[in-house]
Amino acid sequence: MRQGALGLLDTAVMAVAGSAPAYSITASTAALAAAVGIAGPAALSVAFLPMIGITIAFSYLNQWRSEAGAAYAWVGRAIHPALGFLAGWALLSLTTIFNVVAALPAGEATLELVMPGQLHDPLWATGIGAIWFLGVLAVVTCGITATAKMQVILTLLEVGAVILVCGLAIWNVRMAPAAAFTWDWFFPSTFGTFESFSAGMLVAIFYYCGWDVSANLAEETVNARTSAGLAGIIGVLVIFVLFLLAQVAIQMTLTSGQIQANAANLLPALGHLALGAPWSAIAVLAVMASAVATIQTQLVQCSRLLFAMARDRVIGEPMGRLHPRFQTPWLAGFAVAAVSLPLFAASATVPAVNQLMSELINAIGVQVSFYYVLAGIACVCYYRKVMFTGWRVLVFAGIVPLTSALFVACVVIYQLPRLGWRVSGMSIGTILTGIVPLCYYRWRYKSRFYTDPLESAGAKSKNR
Repeated sequence: MRQGALGLLDTAVMAVAGSAPAYSITASTAALAAAVGIAGPAALSVAFLPMIGITIAFSYLNQWRSEAGAAYAWVGRAIHPALGFLAGWALLSLTTIFNVVAALPAGEATLELVMPGQLHDPLWATGIGAIWFLGVLAVVTCGITATAKMQVILTLLEVGAVILVCGLAIWNVRMAPAAAFTWDWFFPSTFGTFESFSAGMLVAIFYYCGWDVSANLAEETVNARTSAGLAGIIGVLVIFVLFLLAQVAIQMTLTSGQIQANAANLLPALGHLALGAPWSAIAVLAVMASAVATIQTQLVQCSRLLFAMARDRVIGEPMGRLHPRFQTPWLAGFAVAAVSLPLFAASATVPAVNQLMSELINAIGVQVSFYYVLAGIACVCYYRKVMFTGWRVLVFAGIVPLTSALFVACVVIYQLPRLGWRVSGMSIGTILTGIVPLCYYRWRYKSRFYTDPLESAGAKSKNR
């Protein structure tokens, strides 16, 4: 791949785009409101703490190994190779599901501009979303430089639109809001019950997920050991501010009924009230840009992960082939598309887009939590022998990652039985299916990934 193709700003933009502020606000707010009511700002604030902790863990792990495999390699080399494979497989499976979740708002936003009468039709929404997905796949195949340039444009449009729409919405309703602003929205006491709290945490984790694409781009980033990790931290800080602004604007402007009625189209609904026609199209365009941007980052992340796994010979070697002209793992991207497109077809048969979005968001929340928890524990395992050589290592490579990982793990373990058999089966089942390729390719290739000794800081190893 093209080493040094991305700078710190490029990778930070990719981290913001990976979390997709406009898309996450549009797709997730209804699920968050259903879980916690008016405690949305509190949920996002509390979830930010373990998320920034996991981001710090990624930064320390990236200083150890800066490679496209990211958490797959870290977990596999620090804890156990099989867990590393499953961590990678969890990211692969959640990405294929996420492609559908991200494309649905893009489809609905497109329909709002050109065919308003079909706005909530699952068949039209998934069909147009699939077209967007294939277009993004073509851009990703054409190279990381073209992808980064497109991301800068889309992300600037998206962030500017979110600030404009949410800022004007708050200003317009300040005298007669749907719900009067109160600082109580930000305090954990607003949750009411622990079940509400845990449900809100799972949705909030989905809000933030995606920033870790910066780690998978390390091999293509200048000063990879520091820039990739710093880009992830910058990305999480930016989206945290945007999420809080949007949550306050929505709760002040829309009633709970309006939020649920526009579950997959929320930012455009806010735009109608904040800007009015025809300027409300800005919000629609922001959602389209955000959805396209996050599909792009997920495809980039997934293809880089498959490339790294194929290079280590733990999955089919063709996934590691680079395009002779564009130097991108194009077969890996096409493999993801081959799995995602049938999911688009299945999604078109669901009676209601709102129900589909809620179930997929919870399933992805479980999968990404599994991935983040393993990465946090991997950081502690790798640095355990040098943990007490300085307070920085103890705090930022030990206490913070471990506390963050345990918090996320407890939320998922508590919430999983309450999600229903379909969501639980989808989230856990797709991770467990990874056992089959794990065993098959381990037998076929006999990769050294499974036999080389584990690594740790301060020990004689092949650290890089």
